[in-house]
Amino acid sequence: MDRRQHHLAVYVPPAIAAVAIVALIVVWATDDVATALHLVLFAVALAALGFGFLDMLIRDIRHTYKHSINWRMIVIAVMIVETVLLFAFTYLTVSEIPDQITGMNTILDAVYFTMTTLLTIGFGDIAAQGQLARGLVLTQMLFTILVLSASVRLFSSLVREATEKERIHRSGGKGSAHS
Repeated sequence: MDRRQHHLAVYVPPAIAAVAIVALIVVWATDDVATALHLVLFAVALAALGFGFLDMLIRDIRHTYKHSINWRMIVIAVMIVETVLLFAFTYLTVSEIPDQITGMNTILDAVYFTMTTLLTIGFGDIAAQGQLARGLVLTQMLFTILVLSASVRLFSSLVREATEKERIHRSGGKGSAHS
């Protein structure tokens, strides 16, 4: 893979996820009932985000990034926002199926439920009752392990790299970027 392709490759998973999430929102806004299309769009976006987080984590471990710290932080932040939107709109779709999710009526409810699940708070005011909803919550819990662990690893690595570059800059260019 040449340098230009490598630079573009990091943007492909978030871009695929963004397209799938927008399609999911459009389908949600125009359909009365959850369909298989909702689940397919959810699966595509989730797979793209999962691949994106894993790819960034592997590149970080191997020190094979060609992007600046700022761009990597932006990509991570975008993927976290995409993850929240993906689960929120999927929960909203599933809540329209009778006896799946109780207490969810608005988009804000869906984002709130997504965040309480993501942050492992779980107040209990909105609850997954049906098997589909519980499976979705379980999927988010497992995905949260990936997102949080990858994000913590990547952010700490980025901070370490920025600190090292600043140390080298202050010392007049003496030292190495990777100690």
